[in-house]
Amino acid sequence: MSRLKAPLFTVALVGLFIWAGEVVGGVSGGPAAPLGEGVTVENGEQLFWGIGKCSTCHSVGGRGSSVRGPNLGNADGRVEIALRAVERAAERSAALSTEVTPTGYLVESVATPSAYVVDGFKDEMPKVYEAPISLVPDQVASILLYLQSIGGAPDPSLITLPPEIRAASRGAAGAEEWEPYLDGDSLSGRRLFFDQDGSAACVKCHTVGEEGAEVGPELSAVAGTRTAKFIVTSIVQPSQEIASGYESYLLQTNNGRLLDGVLQRETQDSLWLVTADGEVLGLAQSDVARRLEQEVSLMPGNFSDVLTVTELHDLLAFLRTLR
Repeated sequence: MSRLKAPLFTVALVGLFIWAGEVVGGVSGGPAAPLGEGVTVENGEQLFWGIGKCSTCHSVGGRGSSVRGPNLGNADGRVEIALRAVERAAERSAALSTEVTPTGYLVESVATPSAYVVDGFKDEMPKVYEAPISLVPDQVASILLYLQSIGGAPDPSLITLPPEIRAASRGAAGAEEWEPYLDGDSLSGRRLFFDQDGSAACVKCHTVGEEGAEVGPELSAVAGTRTAKFIVTSIVQPSQEIASGYESYLLQTNNGRLLDGVLQRETQDSLWLVTADGEVLGLAQSDVARRLEQEVSLMPGNFSDVLTVTELHDLLAFLRTLR
């Protein structure tokens, strides 16, 4: 199998991924459907920390360790999300010139997460009612009820789900999930992932289970929150969307040394930089003369050159098993 070294072939391959992933959508209107008997705070909490995958990006107070999205509890100098929603609702009301209730803001944040992105975070939250998470309306409502309970009083009568959530559960949006044109061998893909001397060597930067490094995002459940199309794009075009917390920085020290890597941790006095080789460098803030966030991912952008078409599909097949 020839390698993907011809620029024209690479463009064509990426174009195929993009073209195949395009869908023609439409949502149905109609009155809001009543919430079911399974809508409870308890169910919402289980979904939040389980198959809803919310905890992949969010923590609640001291529970959880995810930082891609805002901590939804009383942390980082912020109040709980139910109280925070009051402030956000006022901001949305002013921006939209129409009244938005606190619960309405919570609904918007789940139904159309790109509509309002909190300062300091990226527009990267998936729609939980679409593949691969695919929560049904009552599950979405339960999570909203759980969010109401974090600092507030849950009230299901305030929750009105927009039609796109109900339509998605019925398949009315007309979306067809993209599938690769080769099935791929997940076992071969697993070997590629964990072979530190191989053409992919993903384990040098990513963790799956207990094995790997923390240079890039942890991938143990990547297929549970990301589509196959997104995963492919992340491999062949890693700089297109860089996950929060994994931005690459170029640091210049006072003695002129240049360092490139991901900021693992930072305090008022110190910072720790993880290089592409997995080396952790501790520096005093006073030793850093300049800091520049780079638009290029630390992940190599030449996998379309070093992987064969078969290897790419094998690797994708393995990553799609991680849920």
